[in-house]
Amino acid sequence: MRKTNKPKIIAISIAAIVVMLAGACTTVSYHRKKGQDYYKVGDYDKAVTYFQQDYNRHPKSNEAKVMLFRAKLKSYYGHLGLAREYRQAGKKEDAVNEYRIALGIFPLNRKLEEEYNDYMAVKKPEEKRVESTIVPPVNLAVDPVEKVTINLPSAPVKKIFSALGKSFNINFVFDKDFRDFVYSLEVENVGFYDILNQLCLVSSCNYRILDTSSVLIYPDSSFKKRTFELRGLKVFYLSNIKAEEGKKLLMTIFRDEQIQIQEDINLNSLIVKASFQTLVDIEKFLRNADKEKSEVEVDIQILEVNRSIINAIGADFSSPLSSVSAGSVGSDGKIGSTMNVTDLKDANFYITIPSAALRFLESDDNTKIISKPNLRGVNGEDIQFMVGEERPIPQTSFQSVAAGGVSTIPMTTYTYKNVGVEIKLTPFIHGNDEVTLKVKLTLNFVTGFIDAFPVLGKRELESVIRLKEGETNIIGGFIRDEVRGSLTGFPGFSRLPIIGRLFGSKTKEIKQSDLIFSITPRIIRRIDITKSNQETIWTNMQAVPEIRGKLEEPGIEEPRAEKRGGSTVEVNPVNRRMPVNTTSFFTIRLNSALPVANLTISGNVRGGKAVIEEVKTDVIRGPELKVFQNFAGESFDIGYSNVPETARTGVLAQMKIKFTQPGKYTVAIDNINATSKEGTQVEITASNAEVEVY
Repeated sequence: MRKTNKPKIIAISIAAIVVMLAGACTTVSYHRKKGQDYYKVGDYDKAVTYFQQDYNRHPKSNEAKVMLFRAKLKSYYGHLGLAREYRQAGKKEDAVNEYRIALGIFPLNRKLEEEYNDYMAVKKPEEKRVESTIVPPVNLAVDPVEKVTINLPSAPVKKIFSALGKSFNINFVFDKDFRDFVYSLEVENVGFYDILNQLCLVSSCNYRILDTSSVLIYPDSSFKKRTFELRGLKVFYLSNIKAEEGKKLLMTIFRDEQIQIQEDINLNSLIVKASFQTLVDIEKFLRNADKEKSEVEVDIQILEVNRSIINAIGADFSSPLSSVSAGSVGSDGKIGSTMNVTDLKDANFYITIPSAALRFLESDDNTKIISKPNLRGVNGEDIQFMVGEERPIPQTSFQSVAAGGVSTIPMTTYTYKNVGVEIKLTPFIHGNDEVTLKVKLTLNFVTGFIDAFPVLGKRELESVIRLKEGETNIIGGFIRDEVRGSLTGFPGFSRLPIIGRLFGSKTKEIKQSDLIFSITPRIIRRIDITKSNQETIWTNMQAVPEIRGKLEEPGIEEPRAEKRGGSTVEVNPVNRRMPVNTTSFFTIRLNSALPVANLTISGNVRGGKAVIEEVKTDVIRGPELKVFQNFAGESFDIGYSNVPETARTGVLAQMKIKFTQPGKYTVAIDNINATSKEGTQVEITASNAEVEVY
């Protein structure tokens, strides 16, 4: 019979398996090792390539995932830095190439995309101005761009109204309670409604347009308002806010305007009765307030981590003791099976026991994903989610068999309790791409049974966290532990310190269950705040005077010479838009940091056909002041000598210019020569005006 050397075969097999595993480990770690080498020398692009291959082979490896992310982040910052360097150096082609590489690494980086689009001059679509739907039943036949000049010192107000009416062919009708008084009005190049509002303000009156050429003037009193004020009824249909909330807002903000509001819940609309100007203001307000709410999507992962850790340290005597052998050593060196008792003192003997195996065992089960919901919610609204089951909980009560009886019978009812995980989120979205989450996490579980009645355990967490968009927060700590231990071996010997593990086996089993919550918010809709939404809504506009001695176009006021430390001659307004064949006034203003004694200015109108009709230089006065002027066609010259020191900041002259052809014009100052009393030259720069004629 052929003998087989089993231990040798087993050893060879184990060696072969070890060699195979070593080869496999070498193949697995090759890409990671190469990636680490390139990462150390700063070649992050190649490091990303090798780490990506390593991650593709081991997608569940957290180490591979972390290394890949770090390499991508280093590569991203490297290309972004190069893009900005090329941008500053004016190398657009290289900068665009680096921007595109950075966007390829993190394609969902919205801020980087905005920076790239800004560099590429990708213009956003212009905001469309929304026209008001509040239109009065009748309008005056007055050209809004037509301007007049009125100079009536110490005149009755009715006479001033009459002069204004003659200028615009408007008939003014006065209420019988209107009180006349003396007033001085001196305005130049001002529109009809600007003068009308000023006169109504100083005389404590309101006006009501009767037809295209008639206006009623009545005192500003509660009785007269109820009698004459034009009021309208308007239905506002709301899209986002509820009608009840809209009514509360309007009643609070416009409570002084004597408005009447009724909400319609079915149509989610508001029925408002108010004056014309109040309806216009309410429409503007609702256009800003009735905005789509921001929305957020919250990615949640509920992970259950179960660990069964079994540590077995010591000698395993699970197999029975086979024999105790004794014998003498023969001449061949082998121990014989027999020995003489008389020779025991001279013999060697041995005791054979089973082989002792020291083992260390730790098993880590894979993480189990209980649920992975994507919850979408509106700003400020609750989001609730529950995963688990409902357990019936019996409740027993005792009731009498009959009215007034003593005997009772048990009555059992069942209520259902949630057993599992409950999540409640309330998102609050901020304007800086951050989200505040009010989080409530509840874990209900069955801990045991008492007489078939379940005993419920509960763990709950409430927190408020603030995260950036795309930032992940990990919440853990919902842990349950079960520890069991056992000791087997020779009685007494197995409990000896240190050497006791040679005579016994000690086992410790830990069962641990942990729930981990991963929360990641992503903003999917933001409030669309336009430029018009940021404008102020001015109420009671008819009572606000708009006249300041001259008509000034709205815009950014130019800084004065004192603020910027220089001297200028400016043409105001700096920007103007008007129809063709219209006469307009422009002011030449001096802002000098130093006193100017002599000053000459020359300029012209460029860009098309225009005619300078008048130049007025009697704005400043002085005892020794001498002024000369000359204008013809599109050119003008103005000179001053012995300018008073008080006139170094103020209006020098006014020009009346008519533009007879559409186009873009420049009212330009070509030459300035200024000297002080001592004859020192004063440096003065020019500021021109741009005009668009349509």
